[in-house]
Amino acid sequence: MLSQKFFQKLRTTGKPLHEIAWACGLSPNRLYKITAGIDHPGPDDPRVKALCDYIGMTIEEAFSDDPASSE
Repeated sequence: MLSQKFFQKLRTTGKPLHEIAWACGLSPNRLYKITAGIDHPGPDDPRVKALCDYIGMTIEEAFSDDPASSE
């Protein structure tokens, strides 16, 4: 499951989620489903890789459930 740190970083980019979605090759609807917890992509999902690249986060960080890694 994607970490809270991942979602926090997405929301603190200063860009609306629909702009992030288009920049990453996703539809805004697909990104909404990921951020709302409707869609649960895994670590090997290319959508997650694109989002991680955009926000400057590794796949490992995006799926870390270590409480120390999220503030």
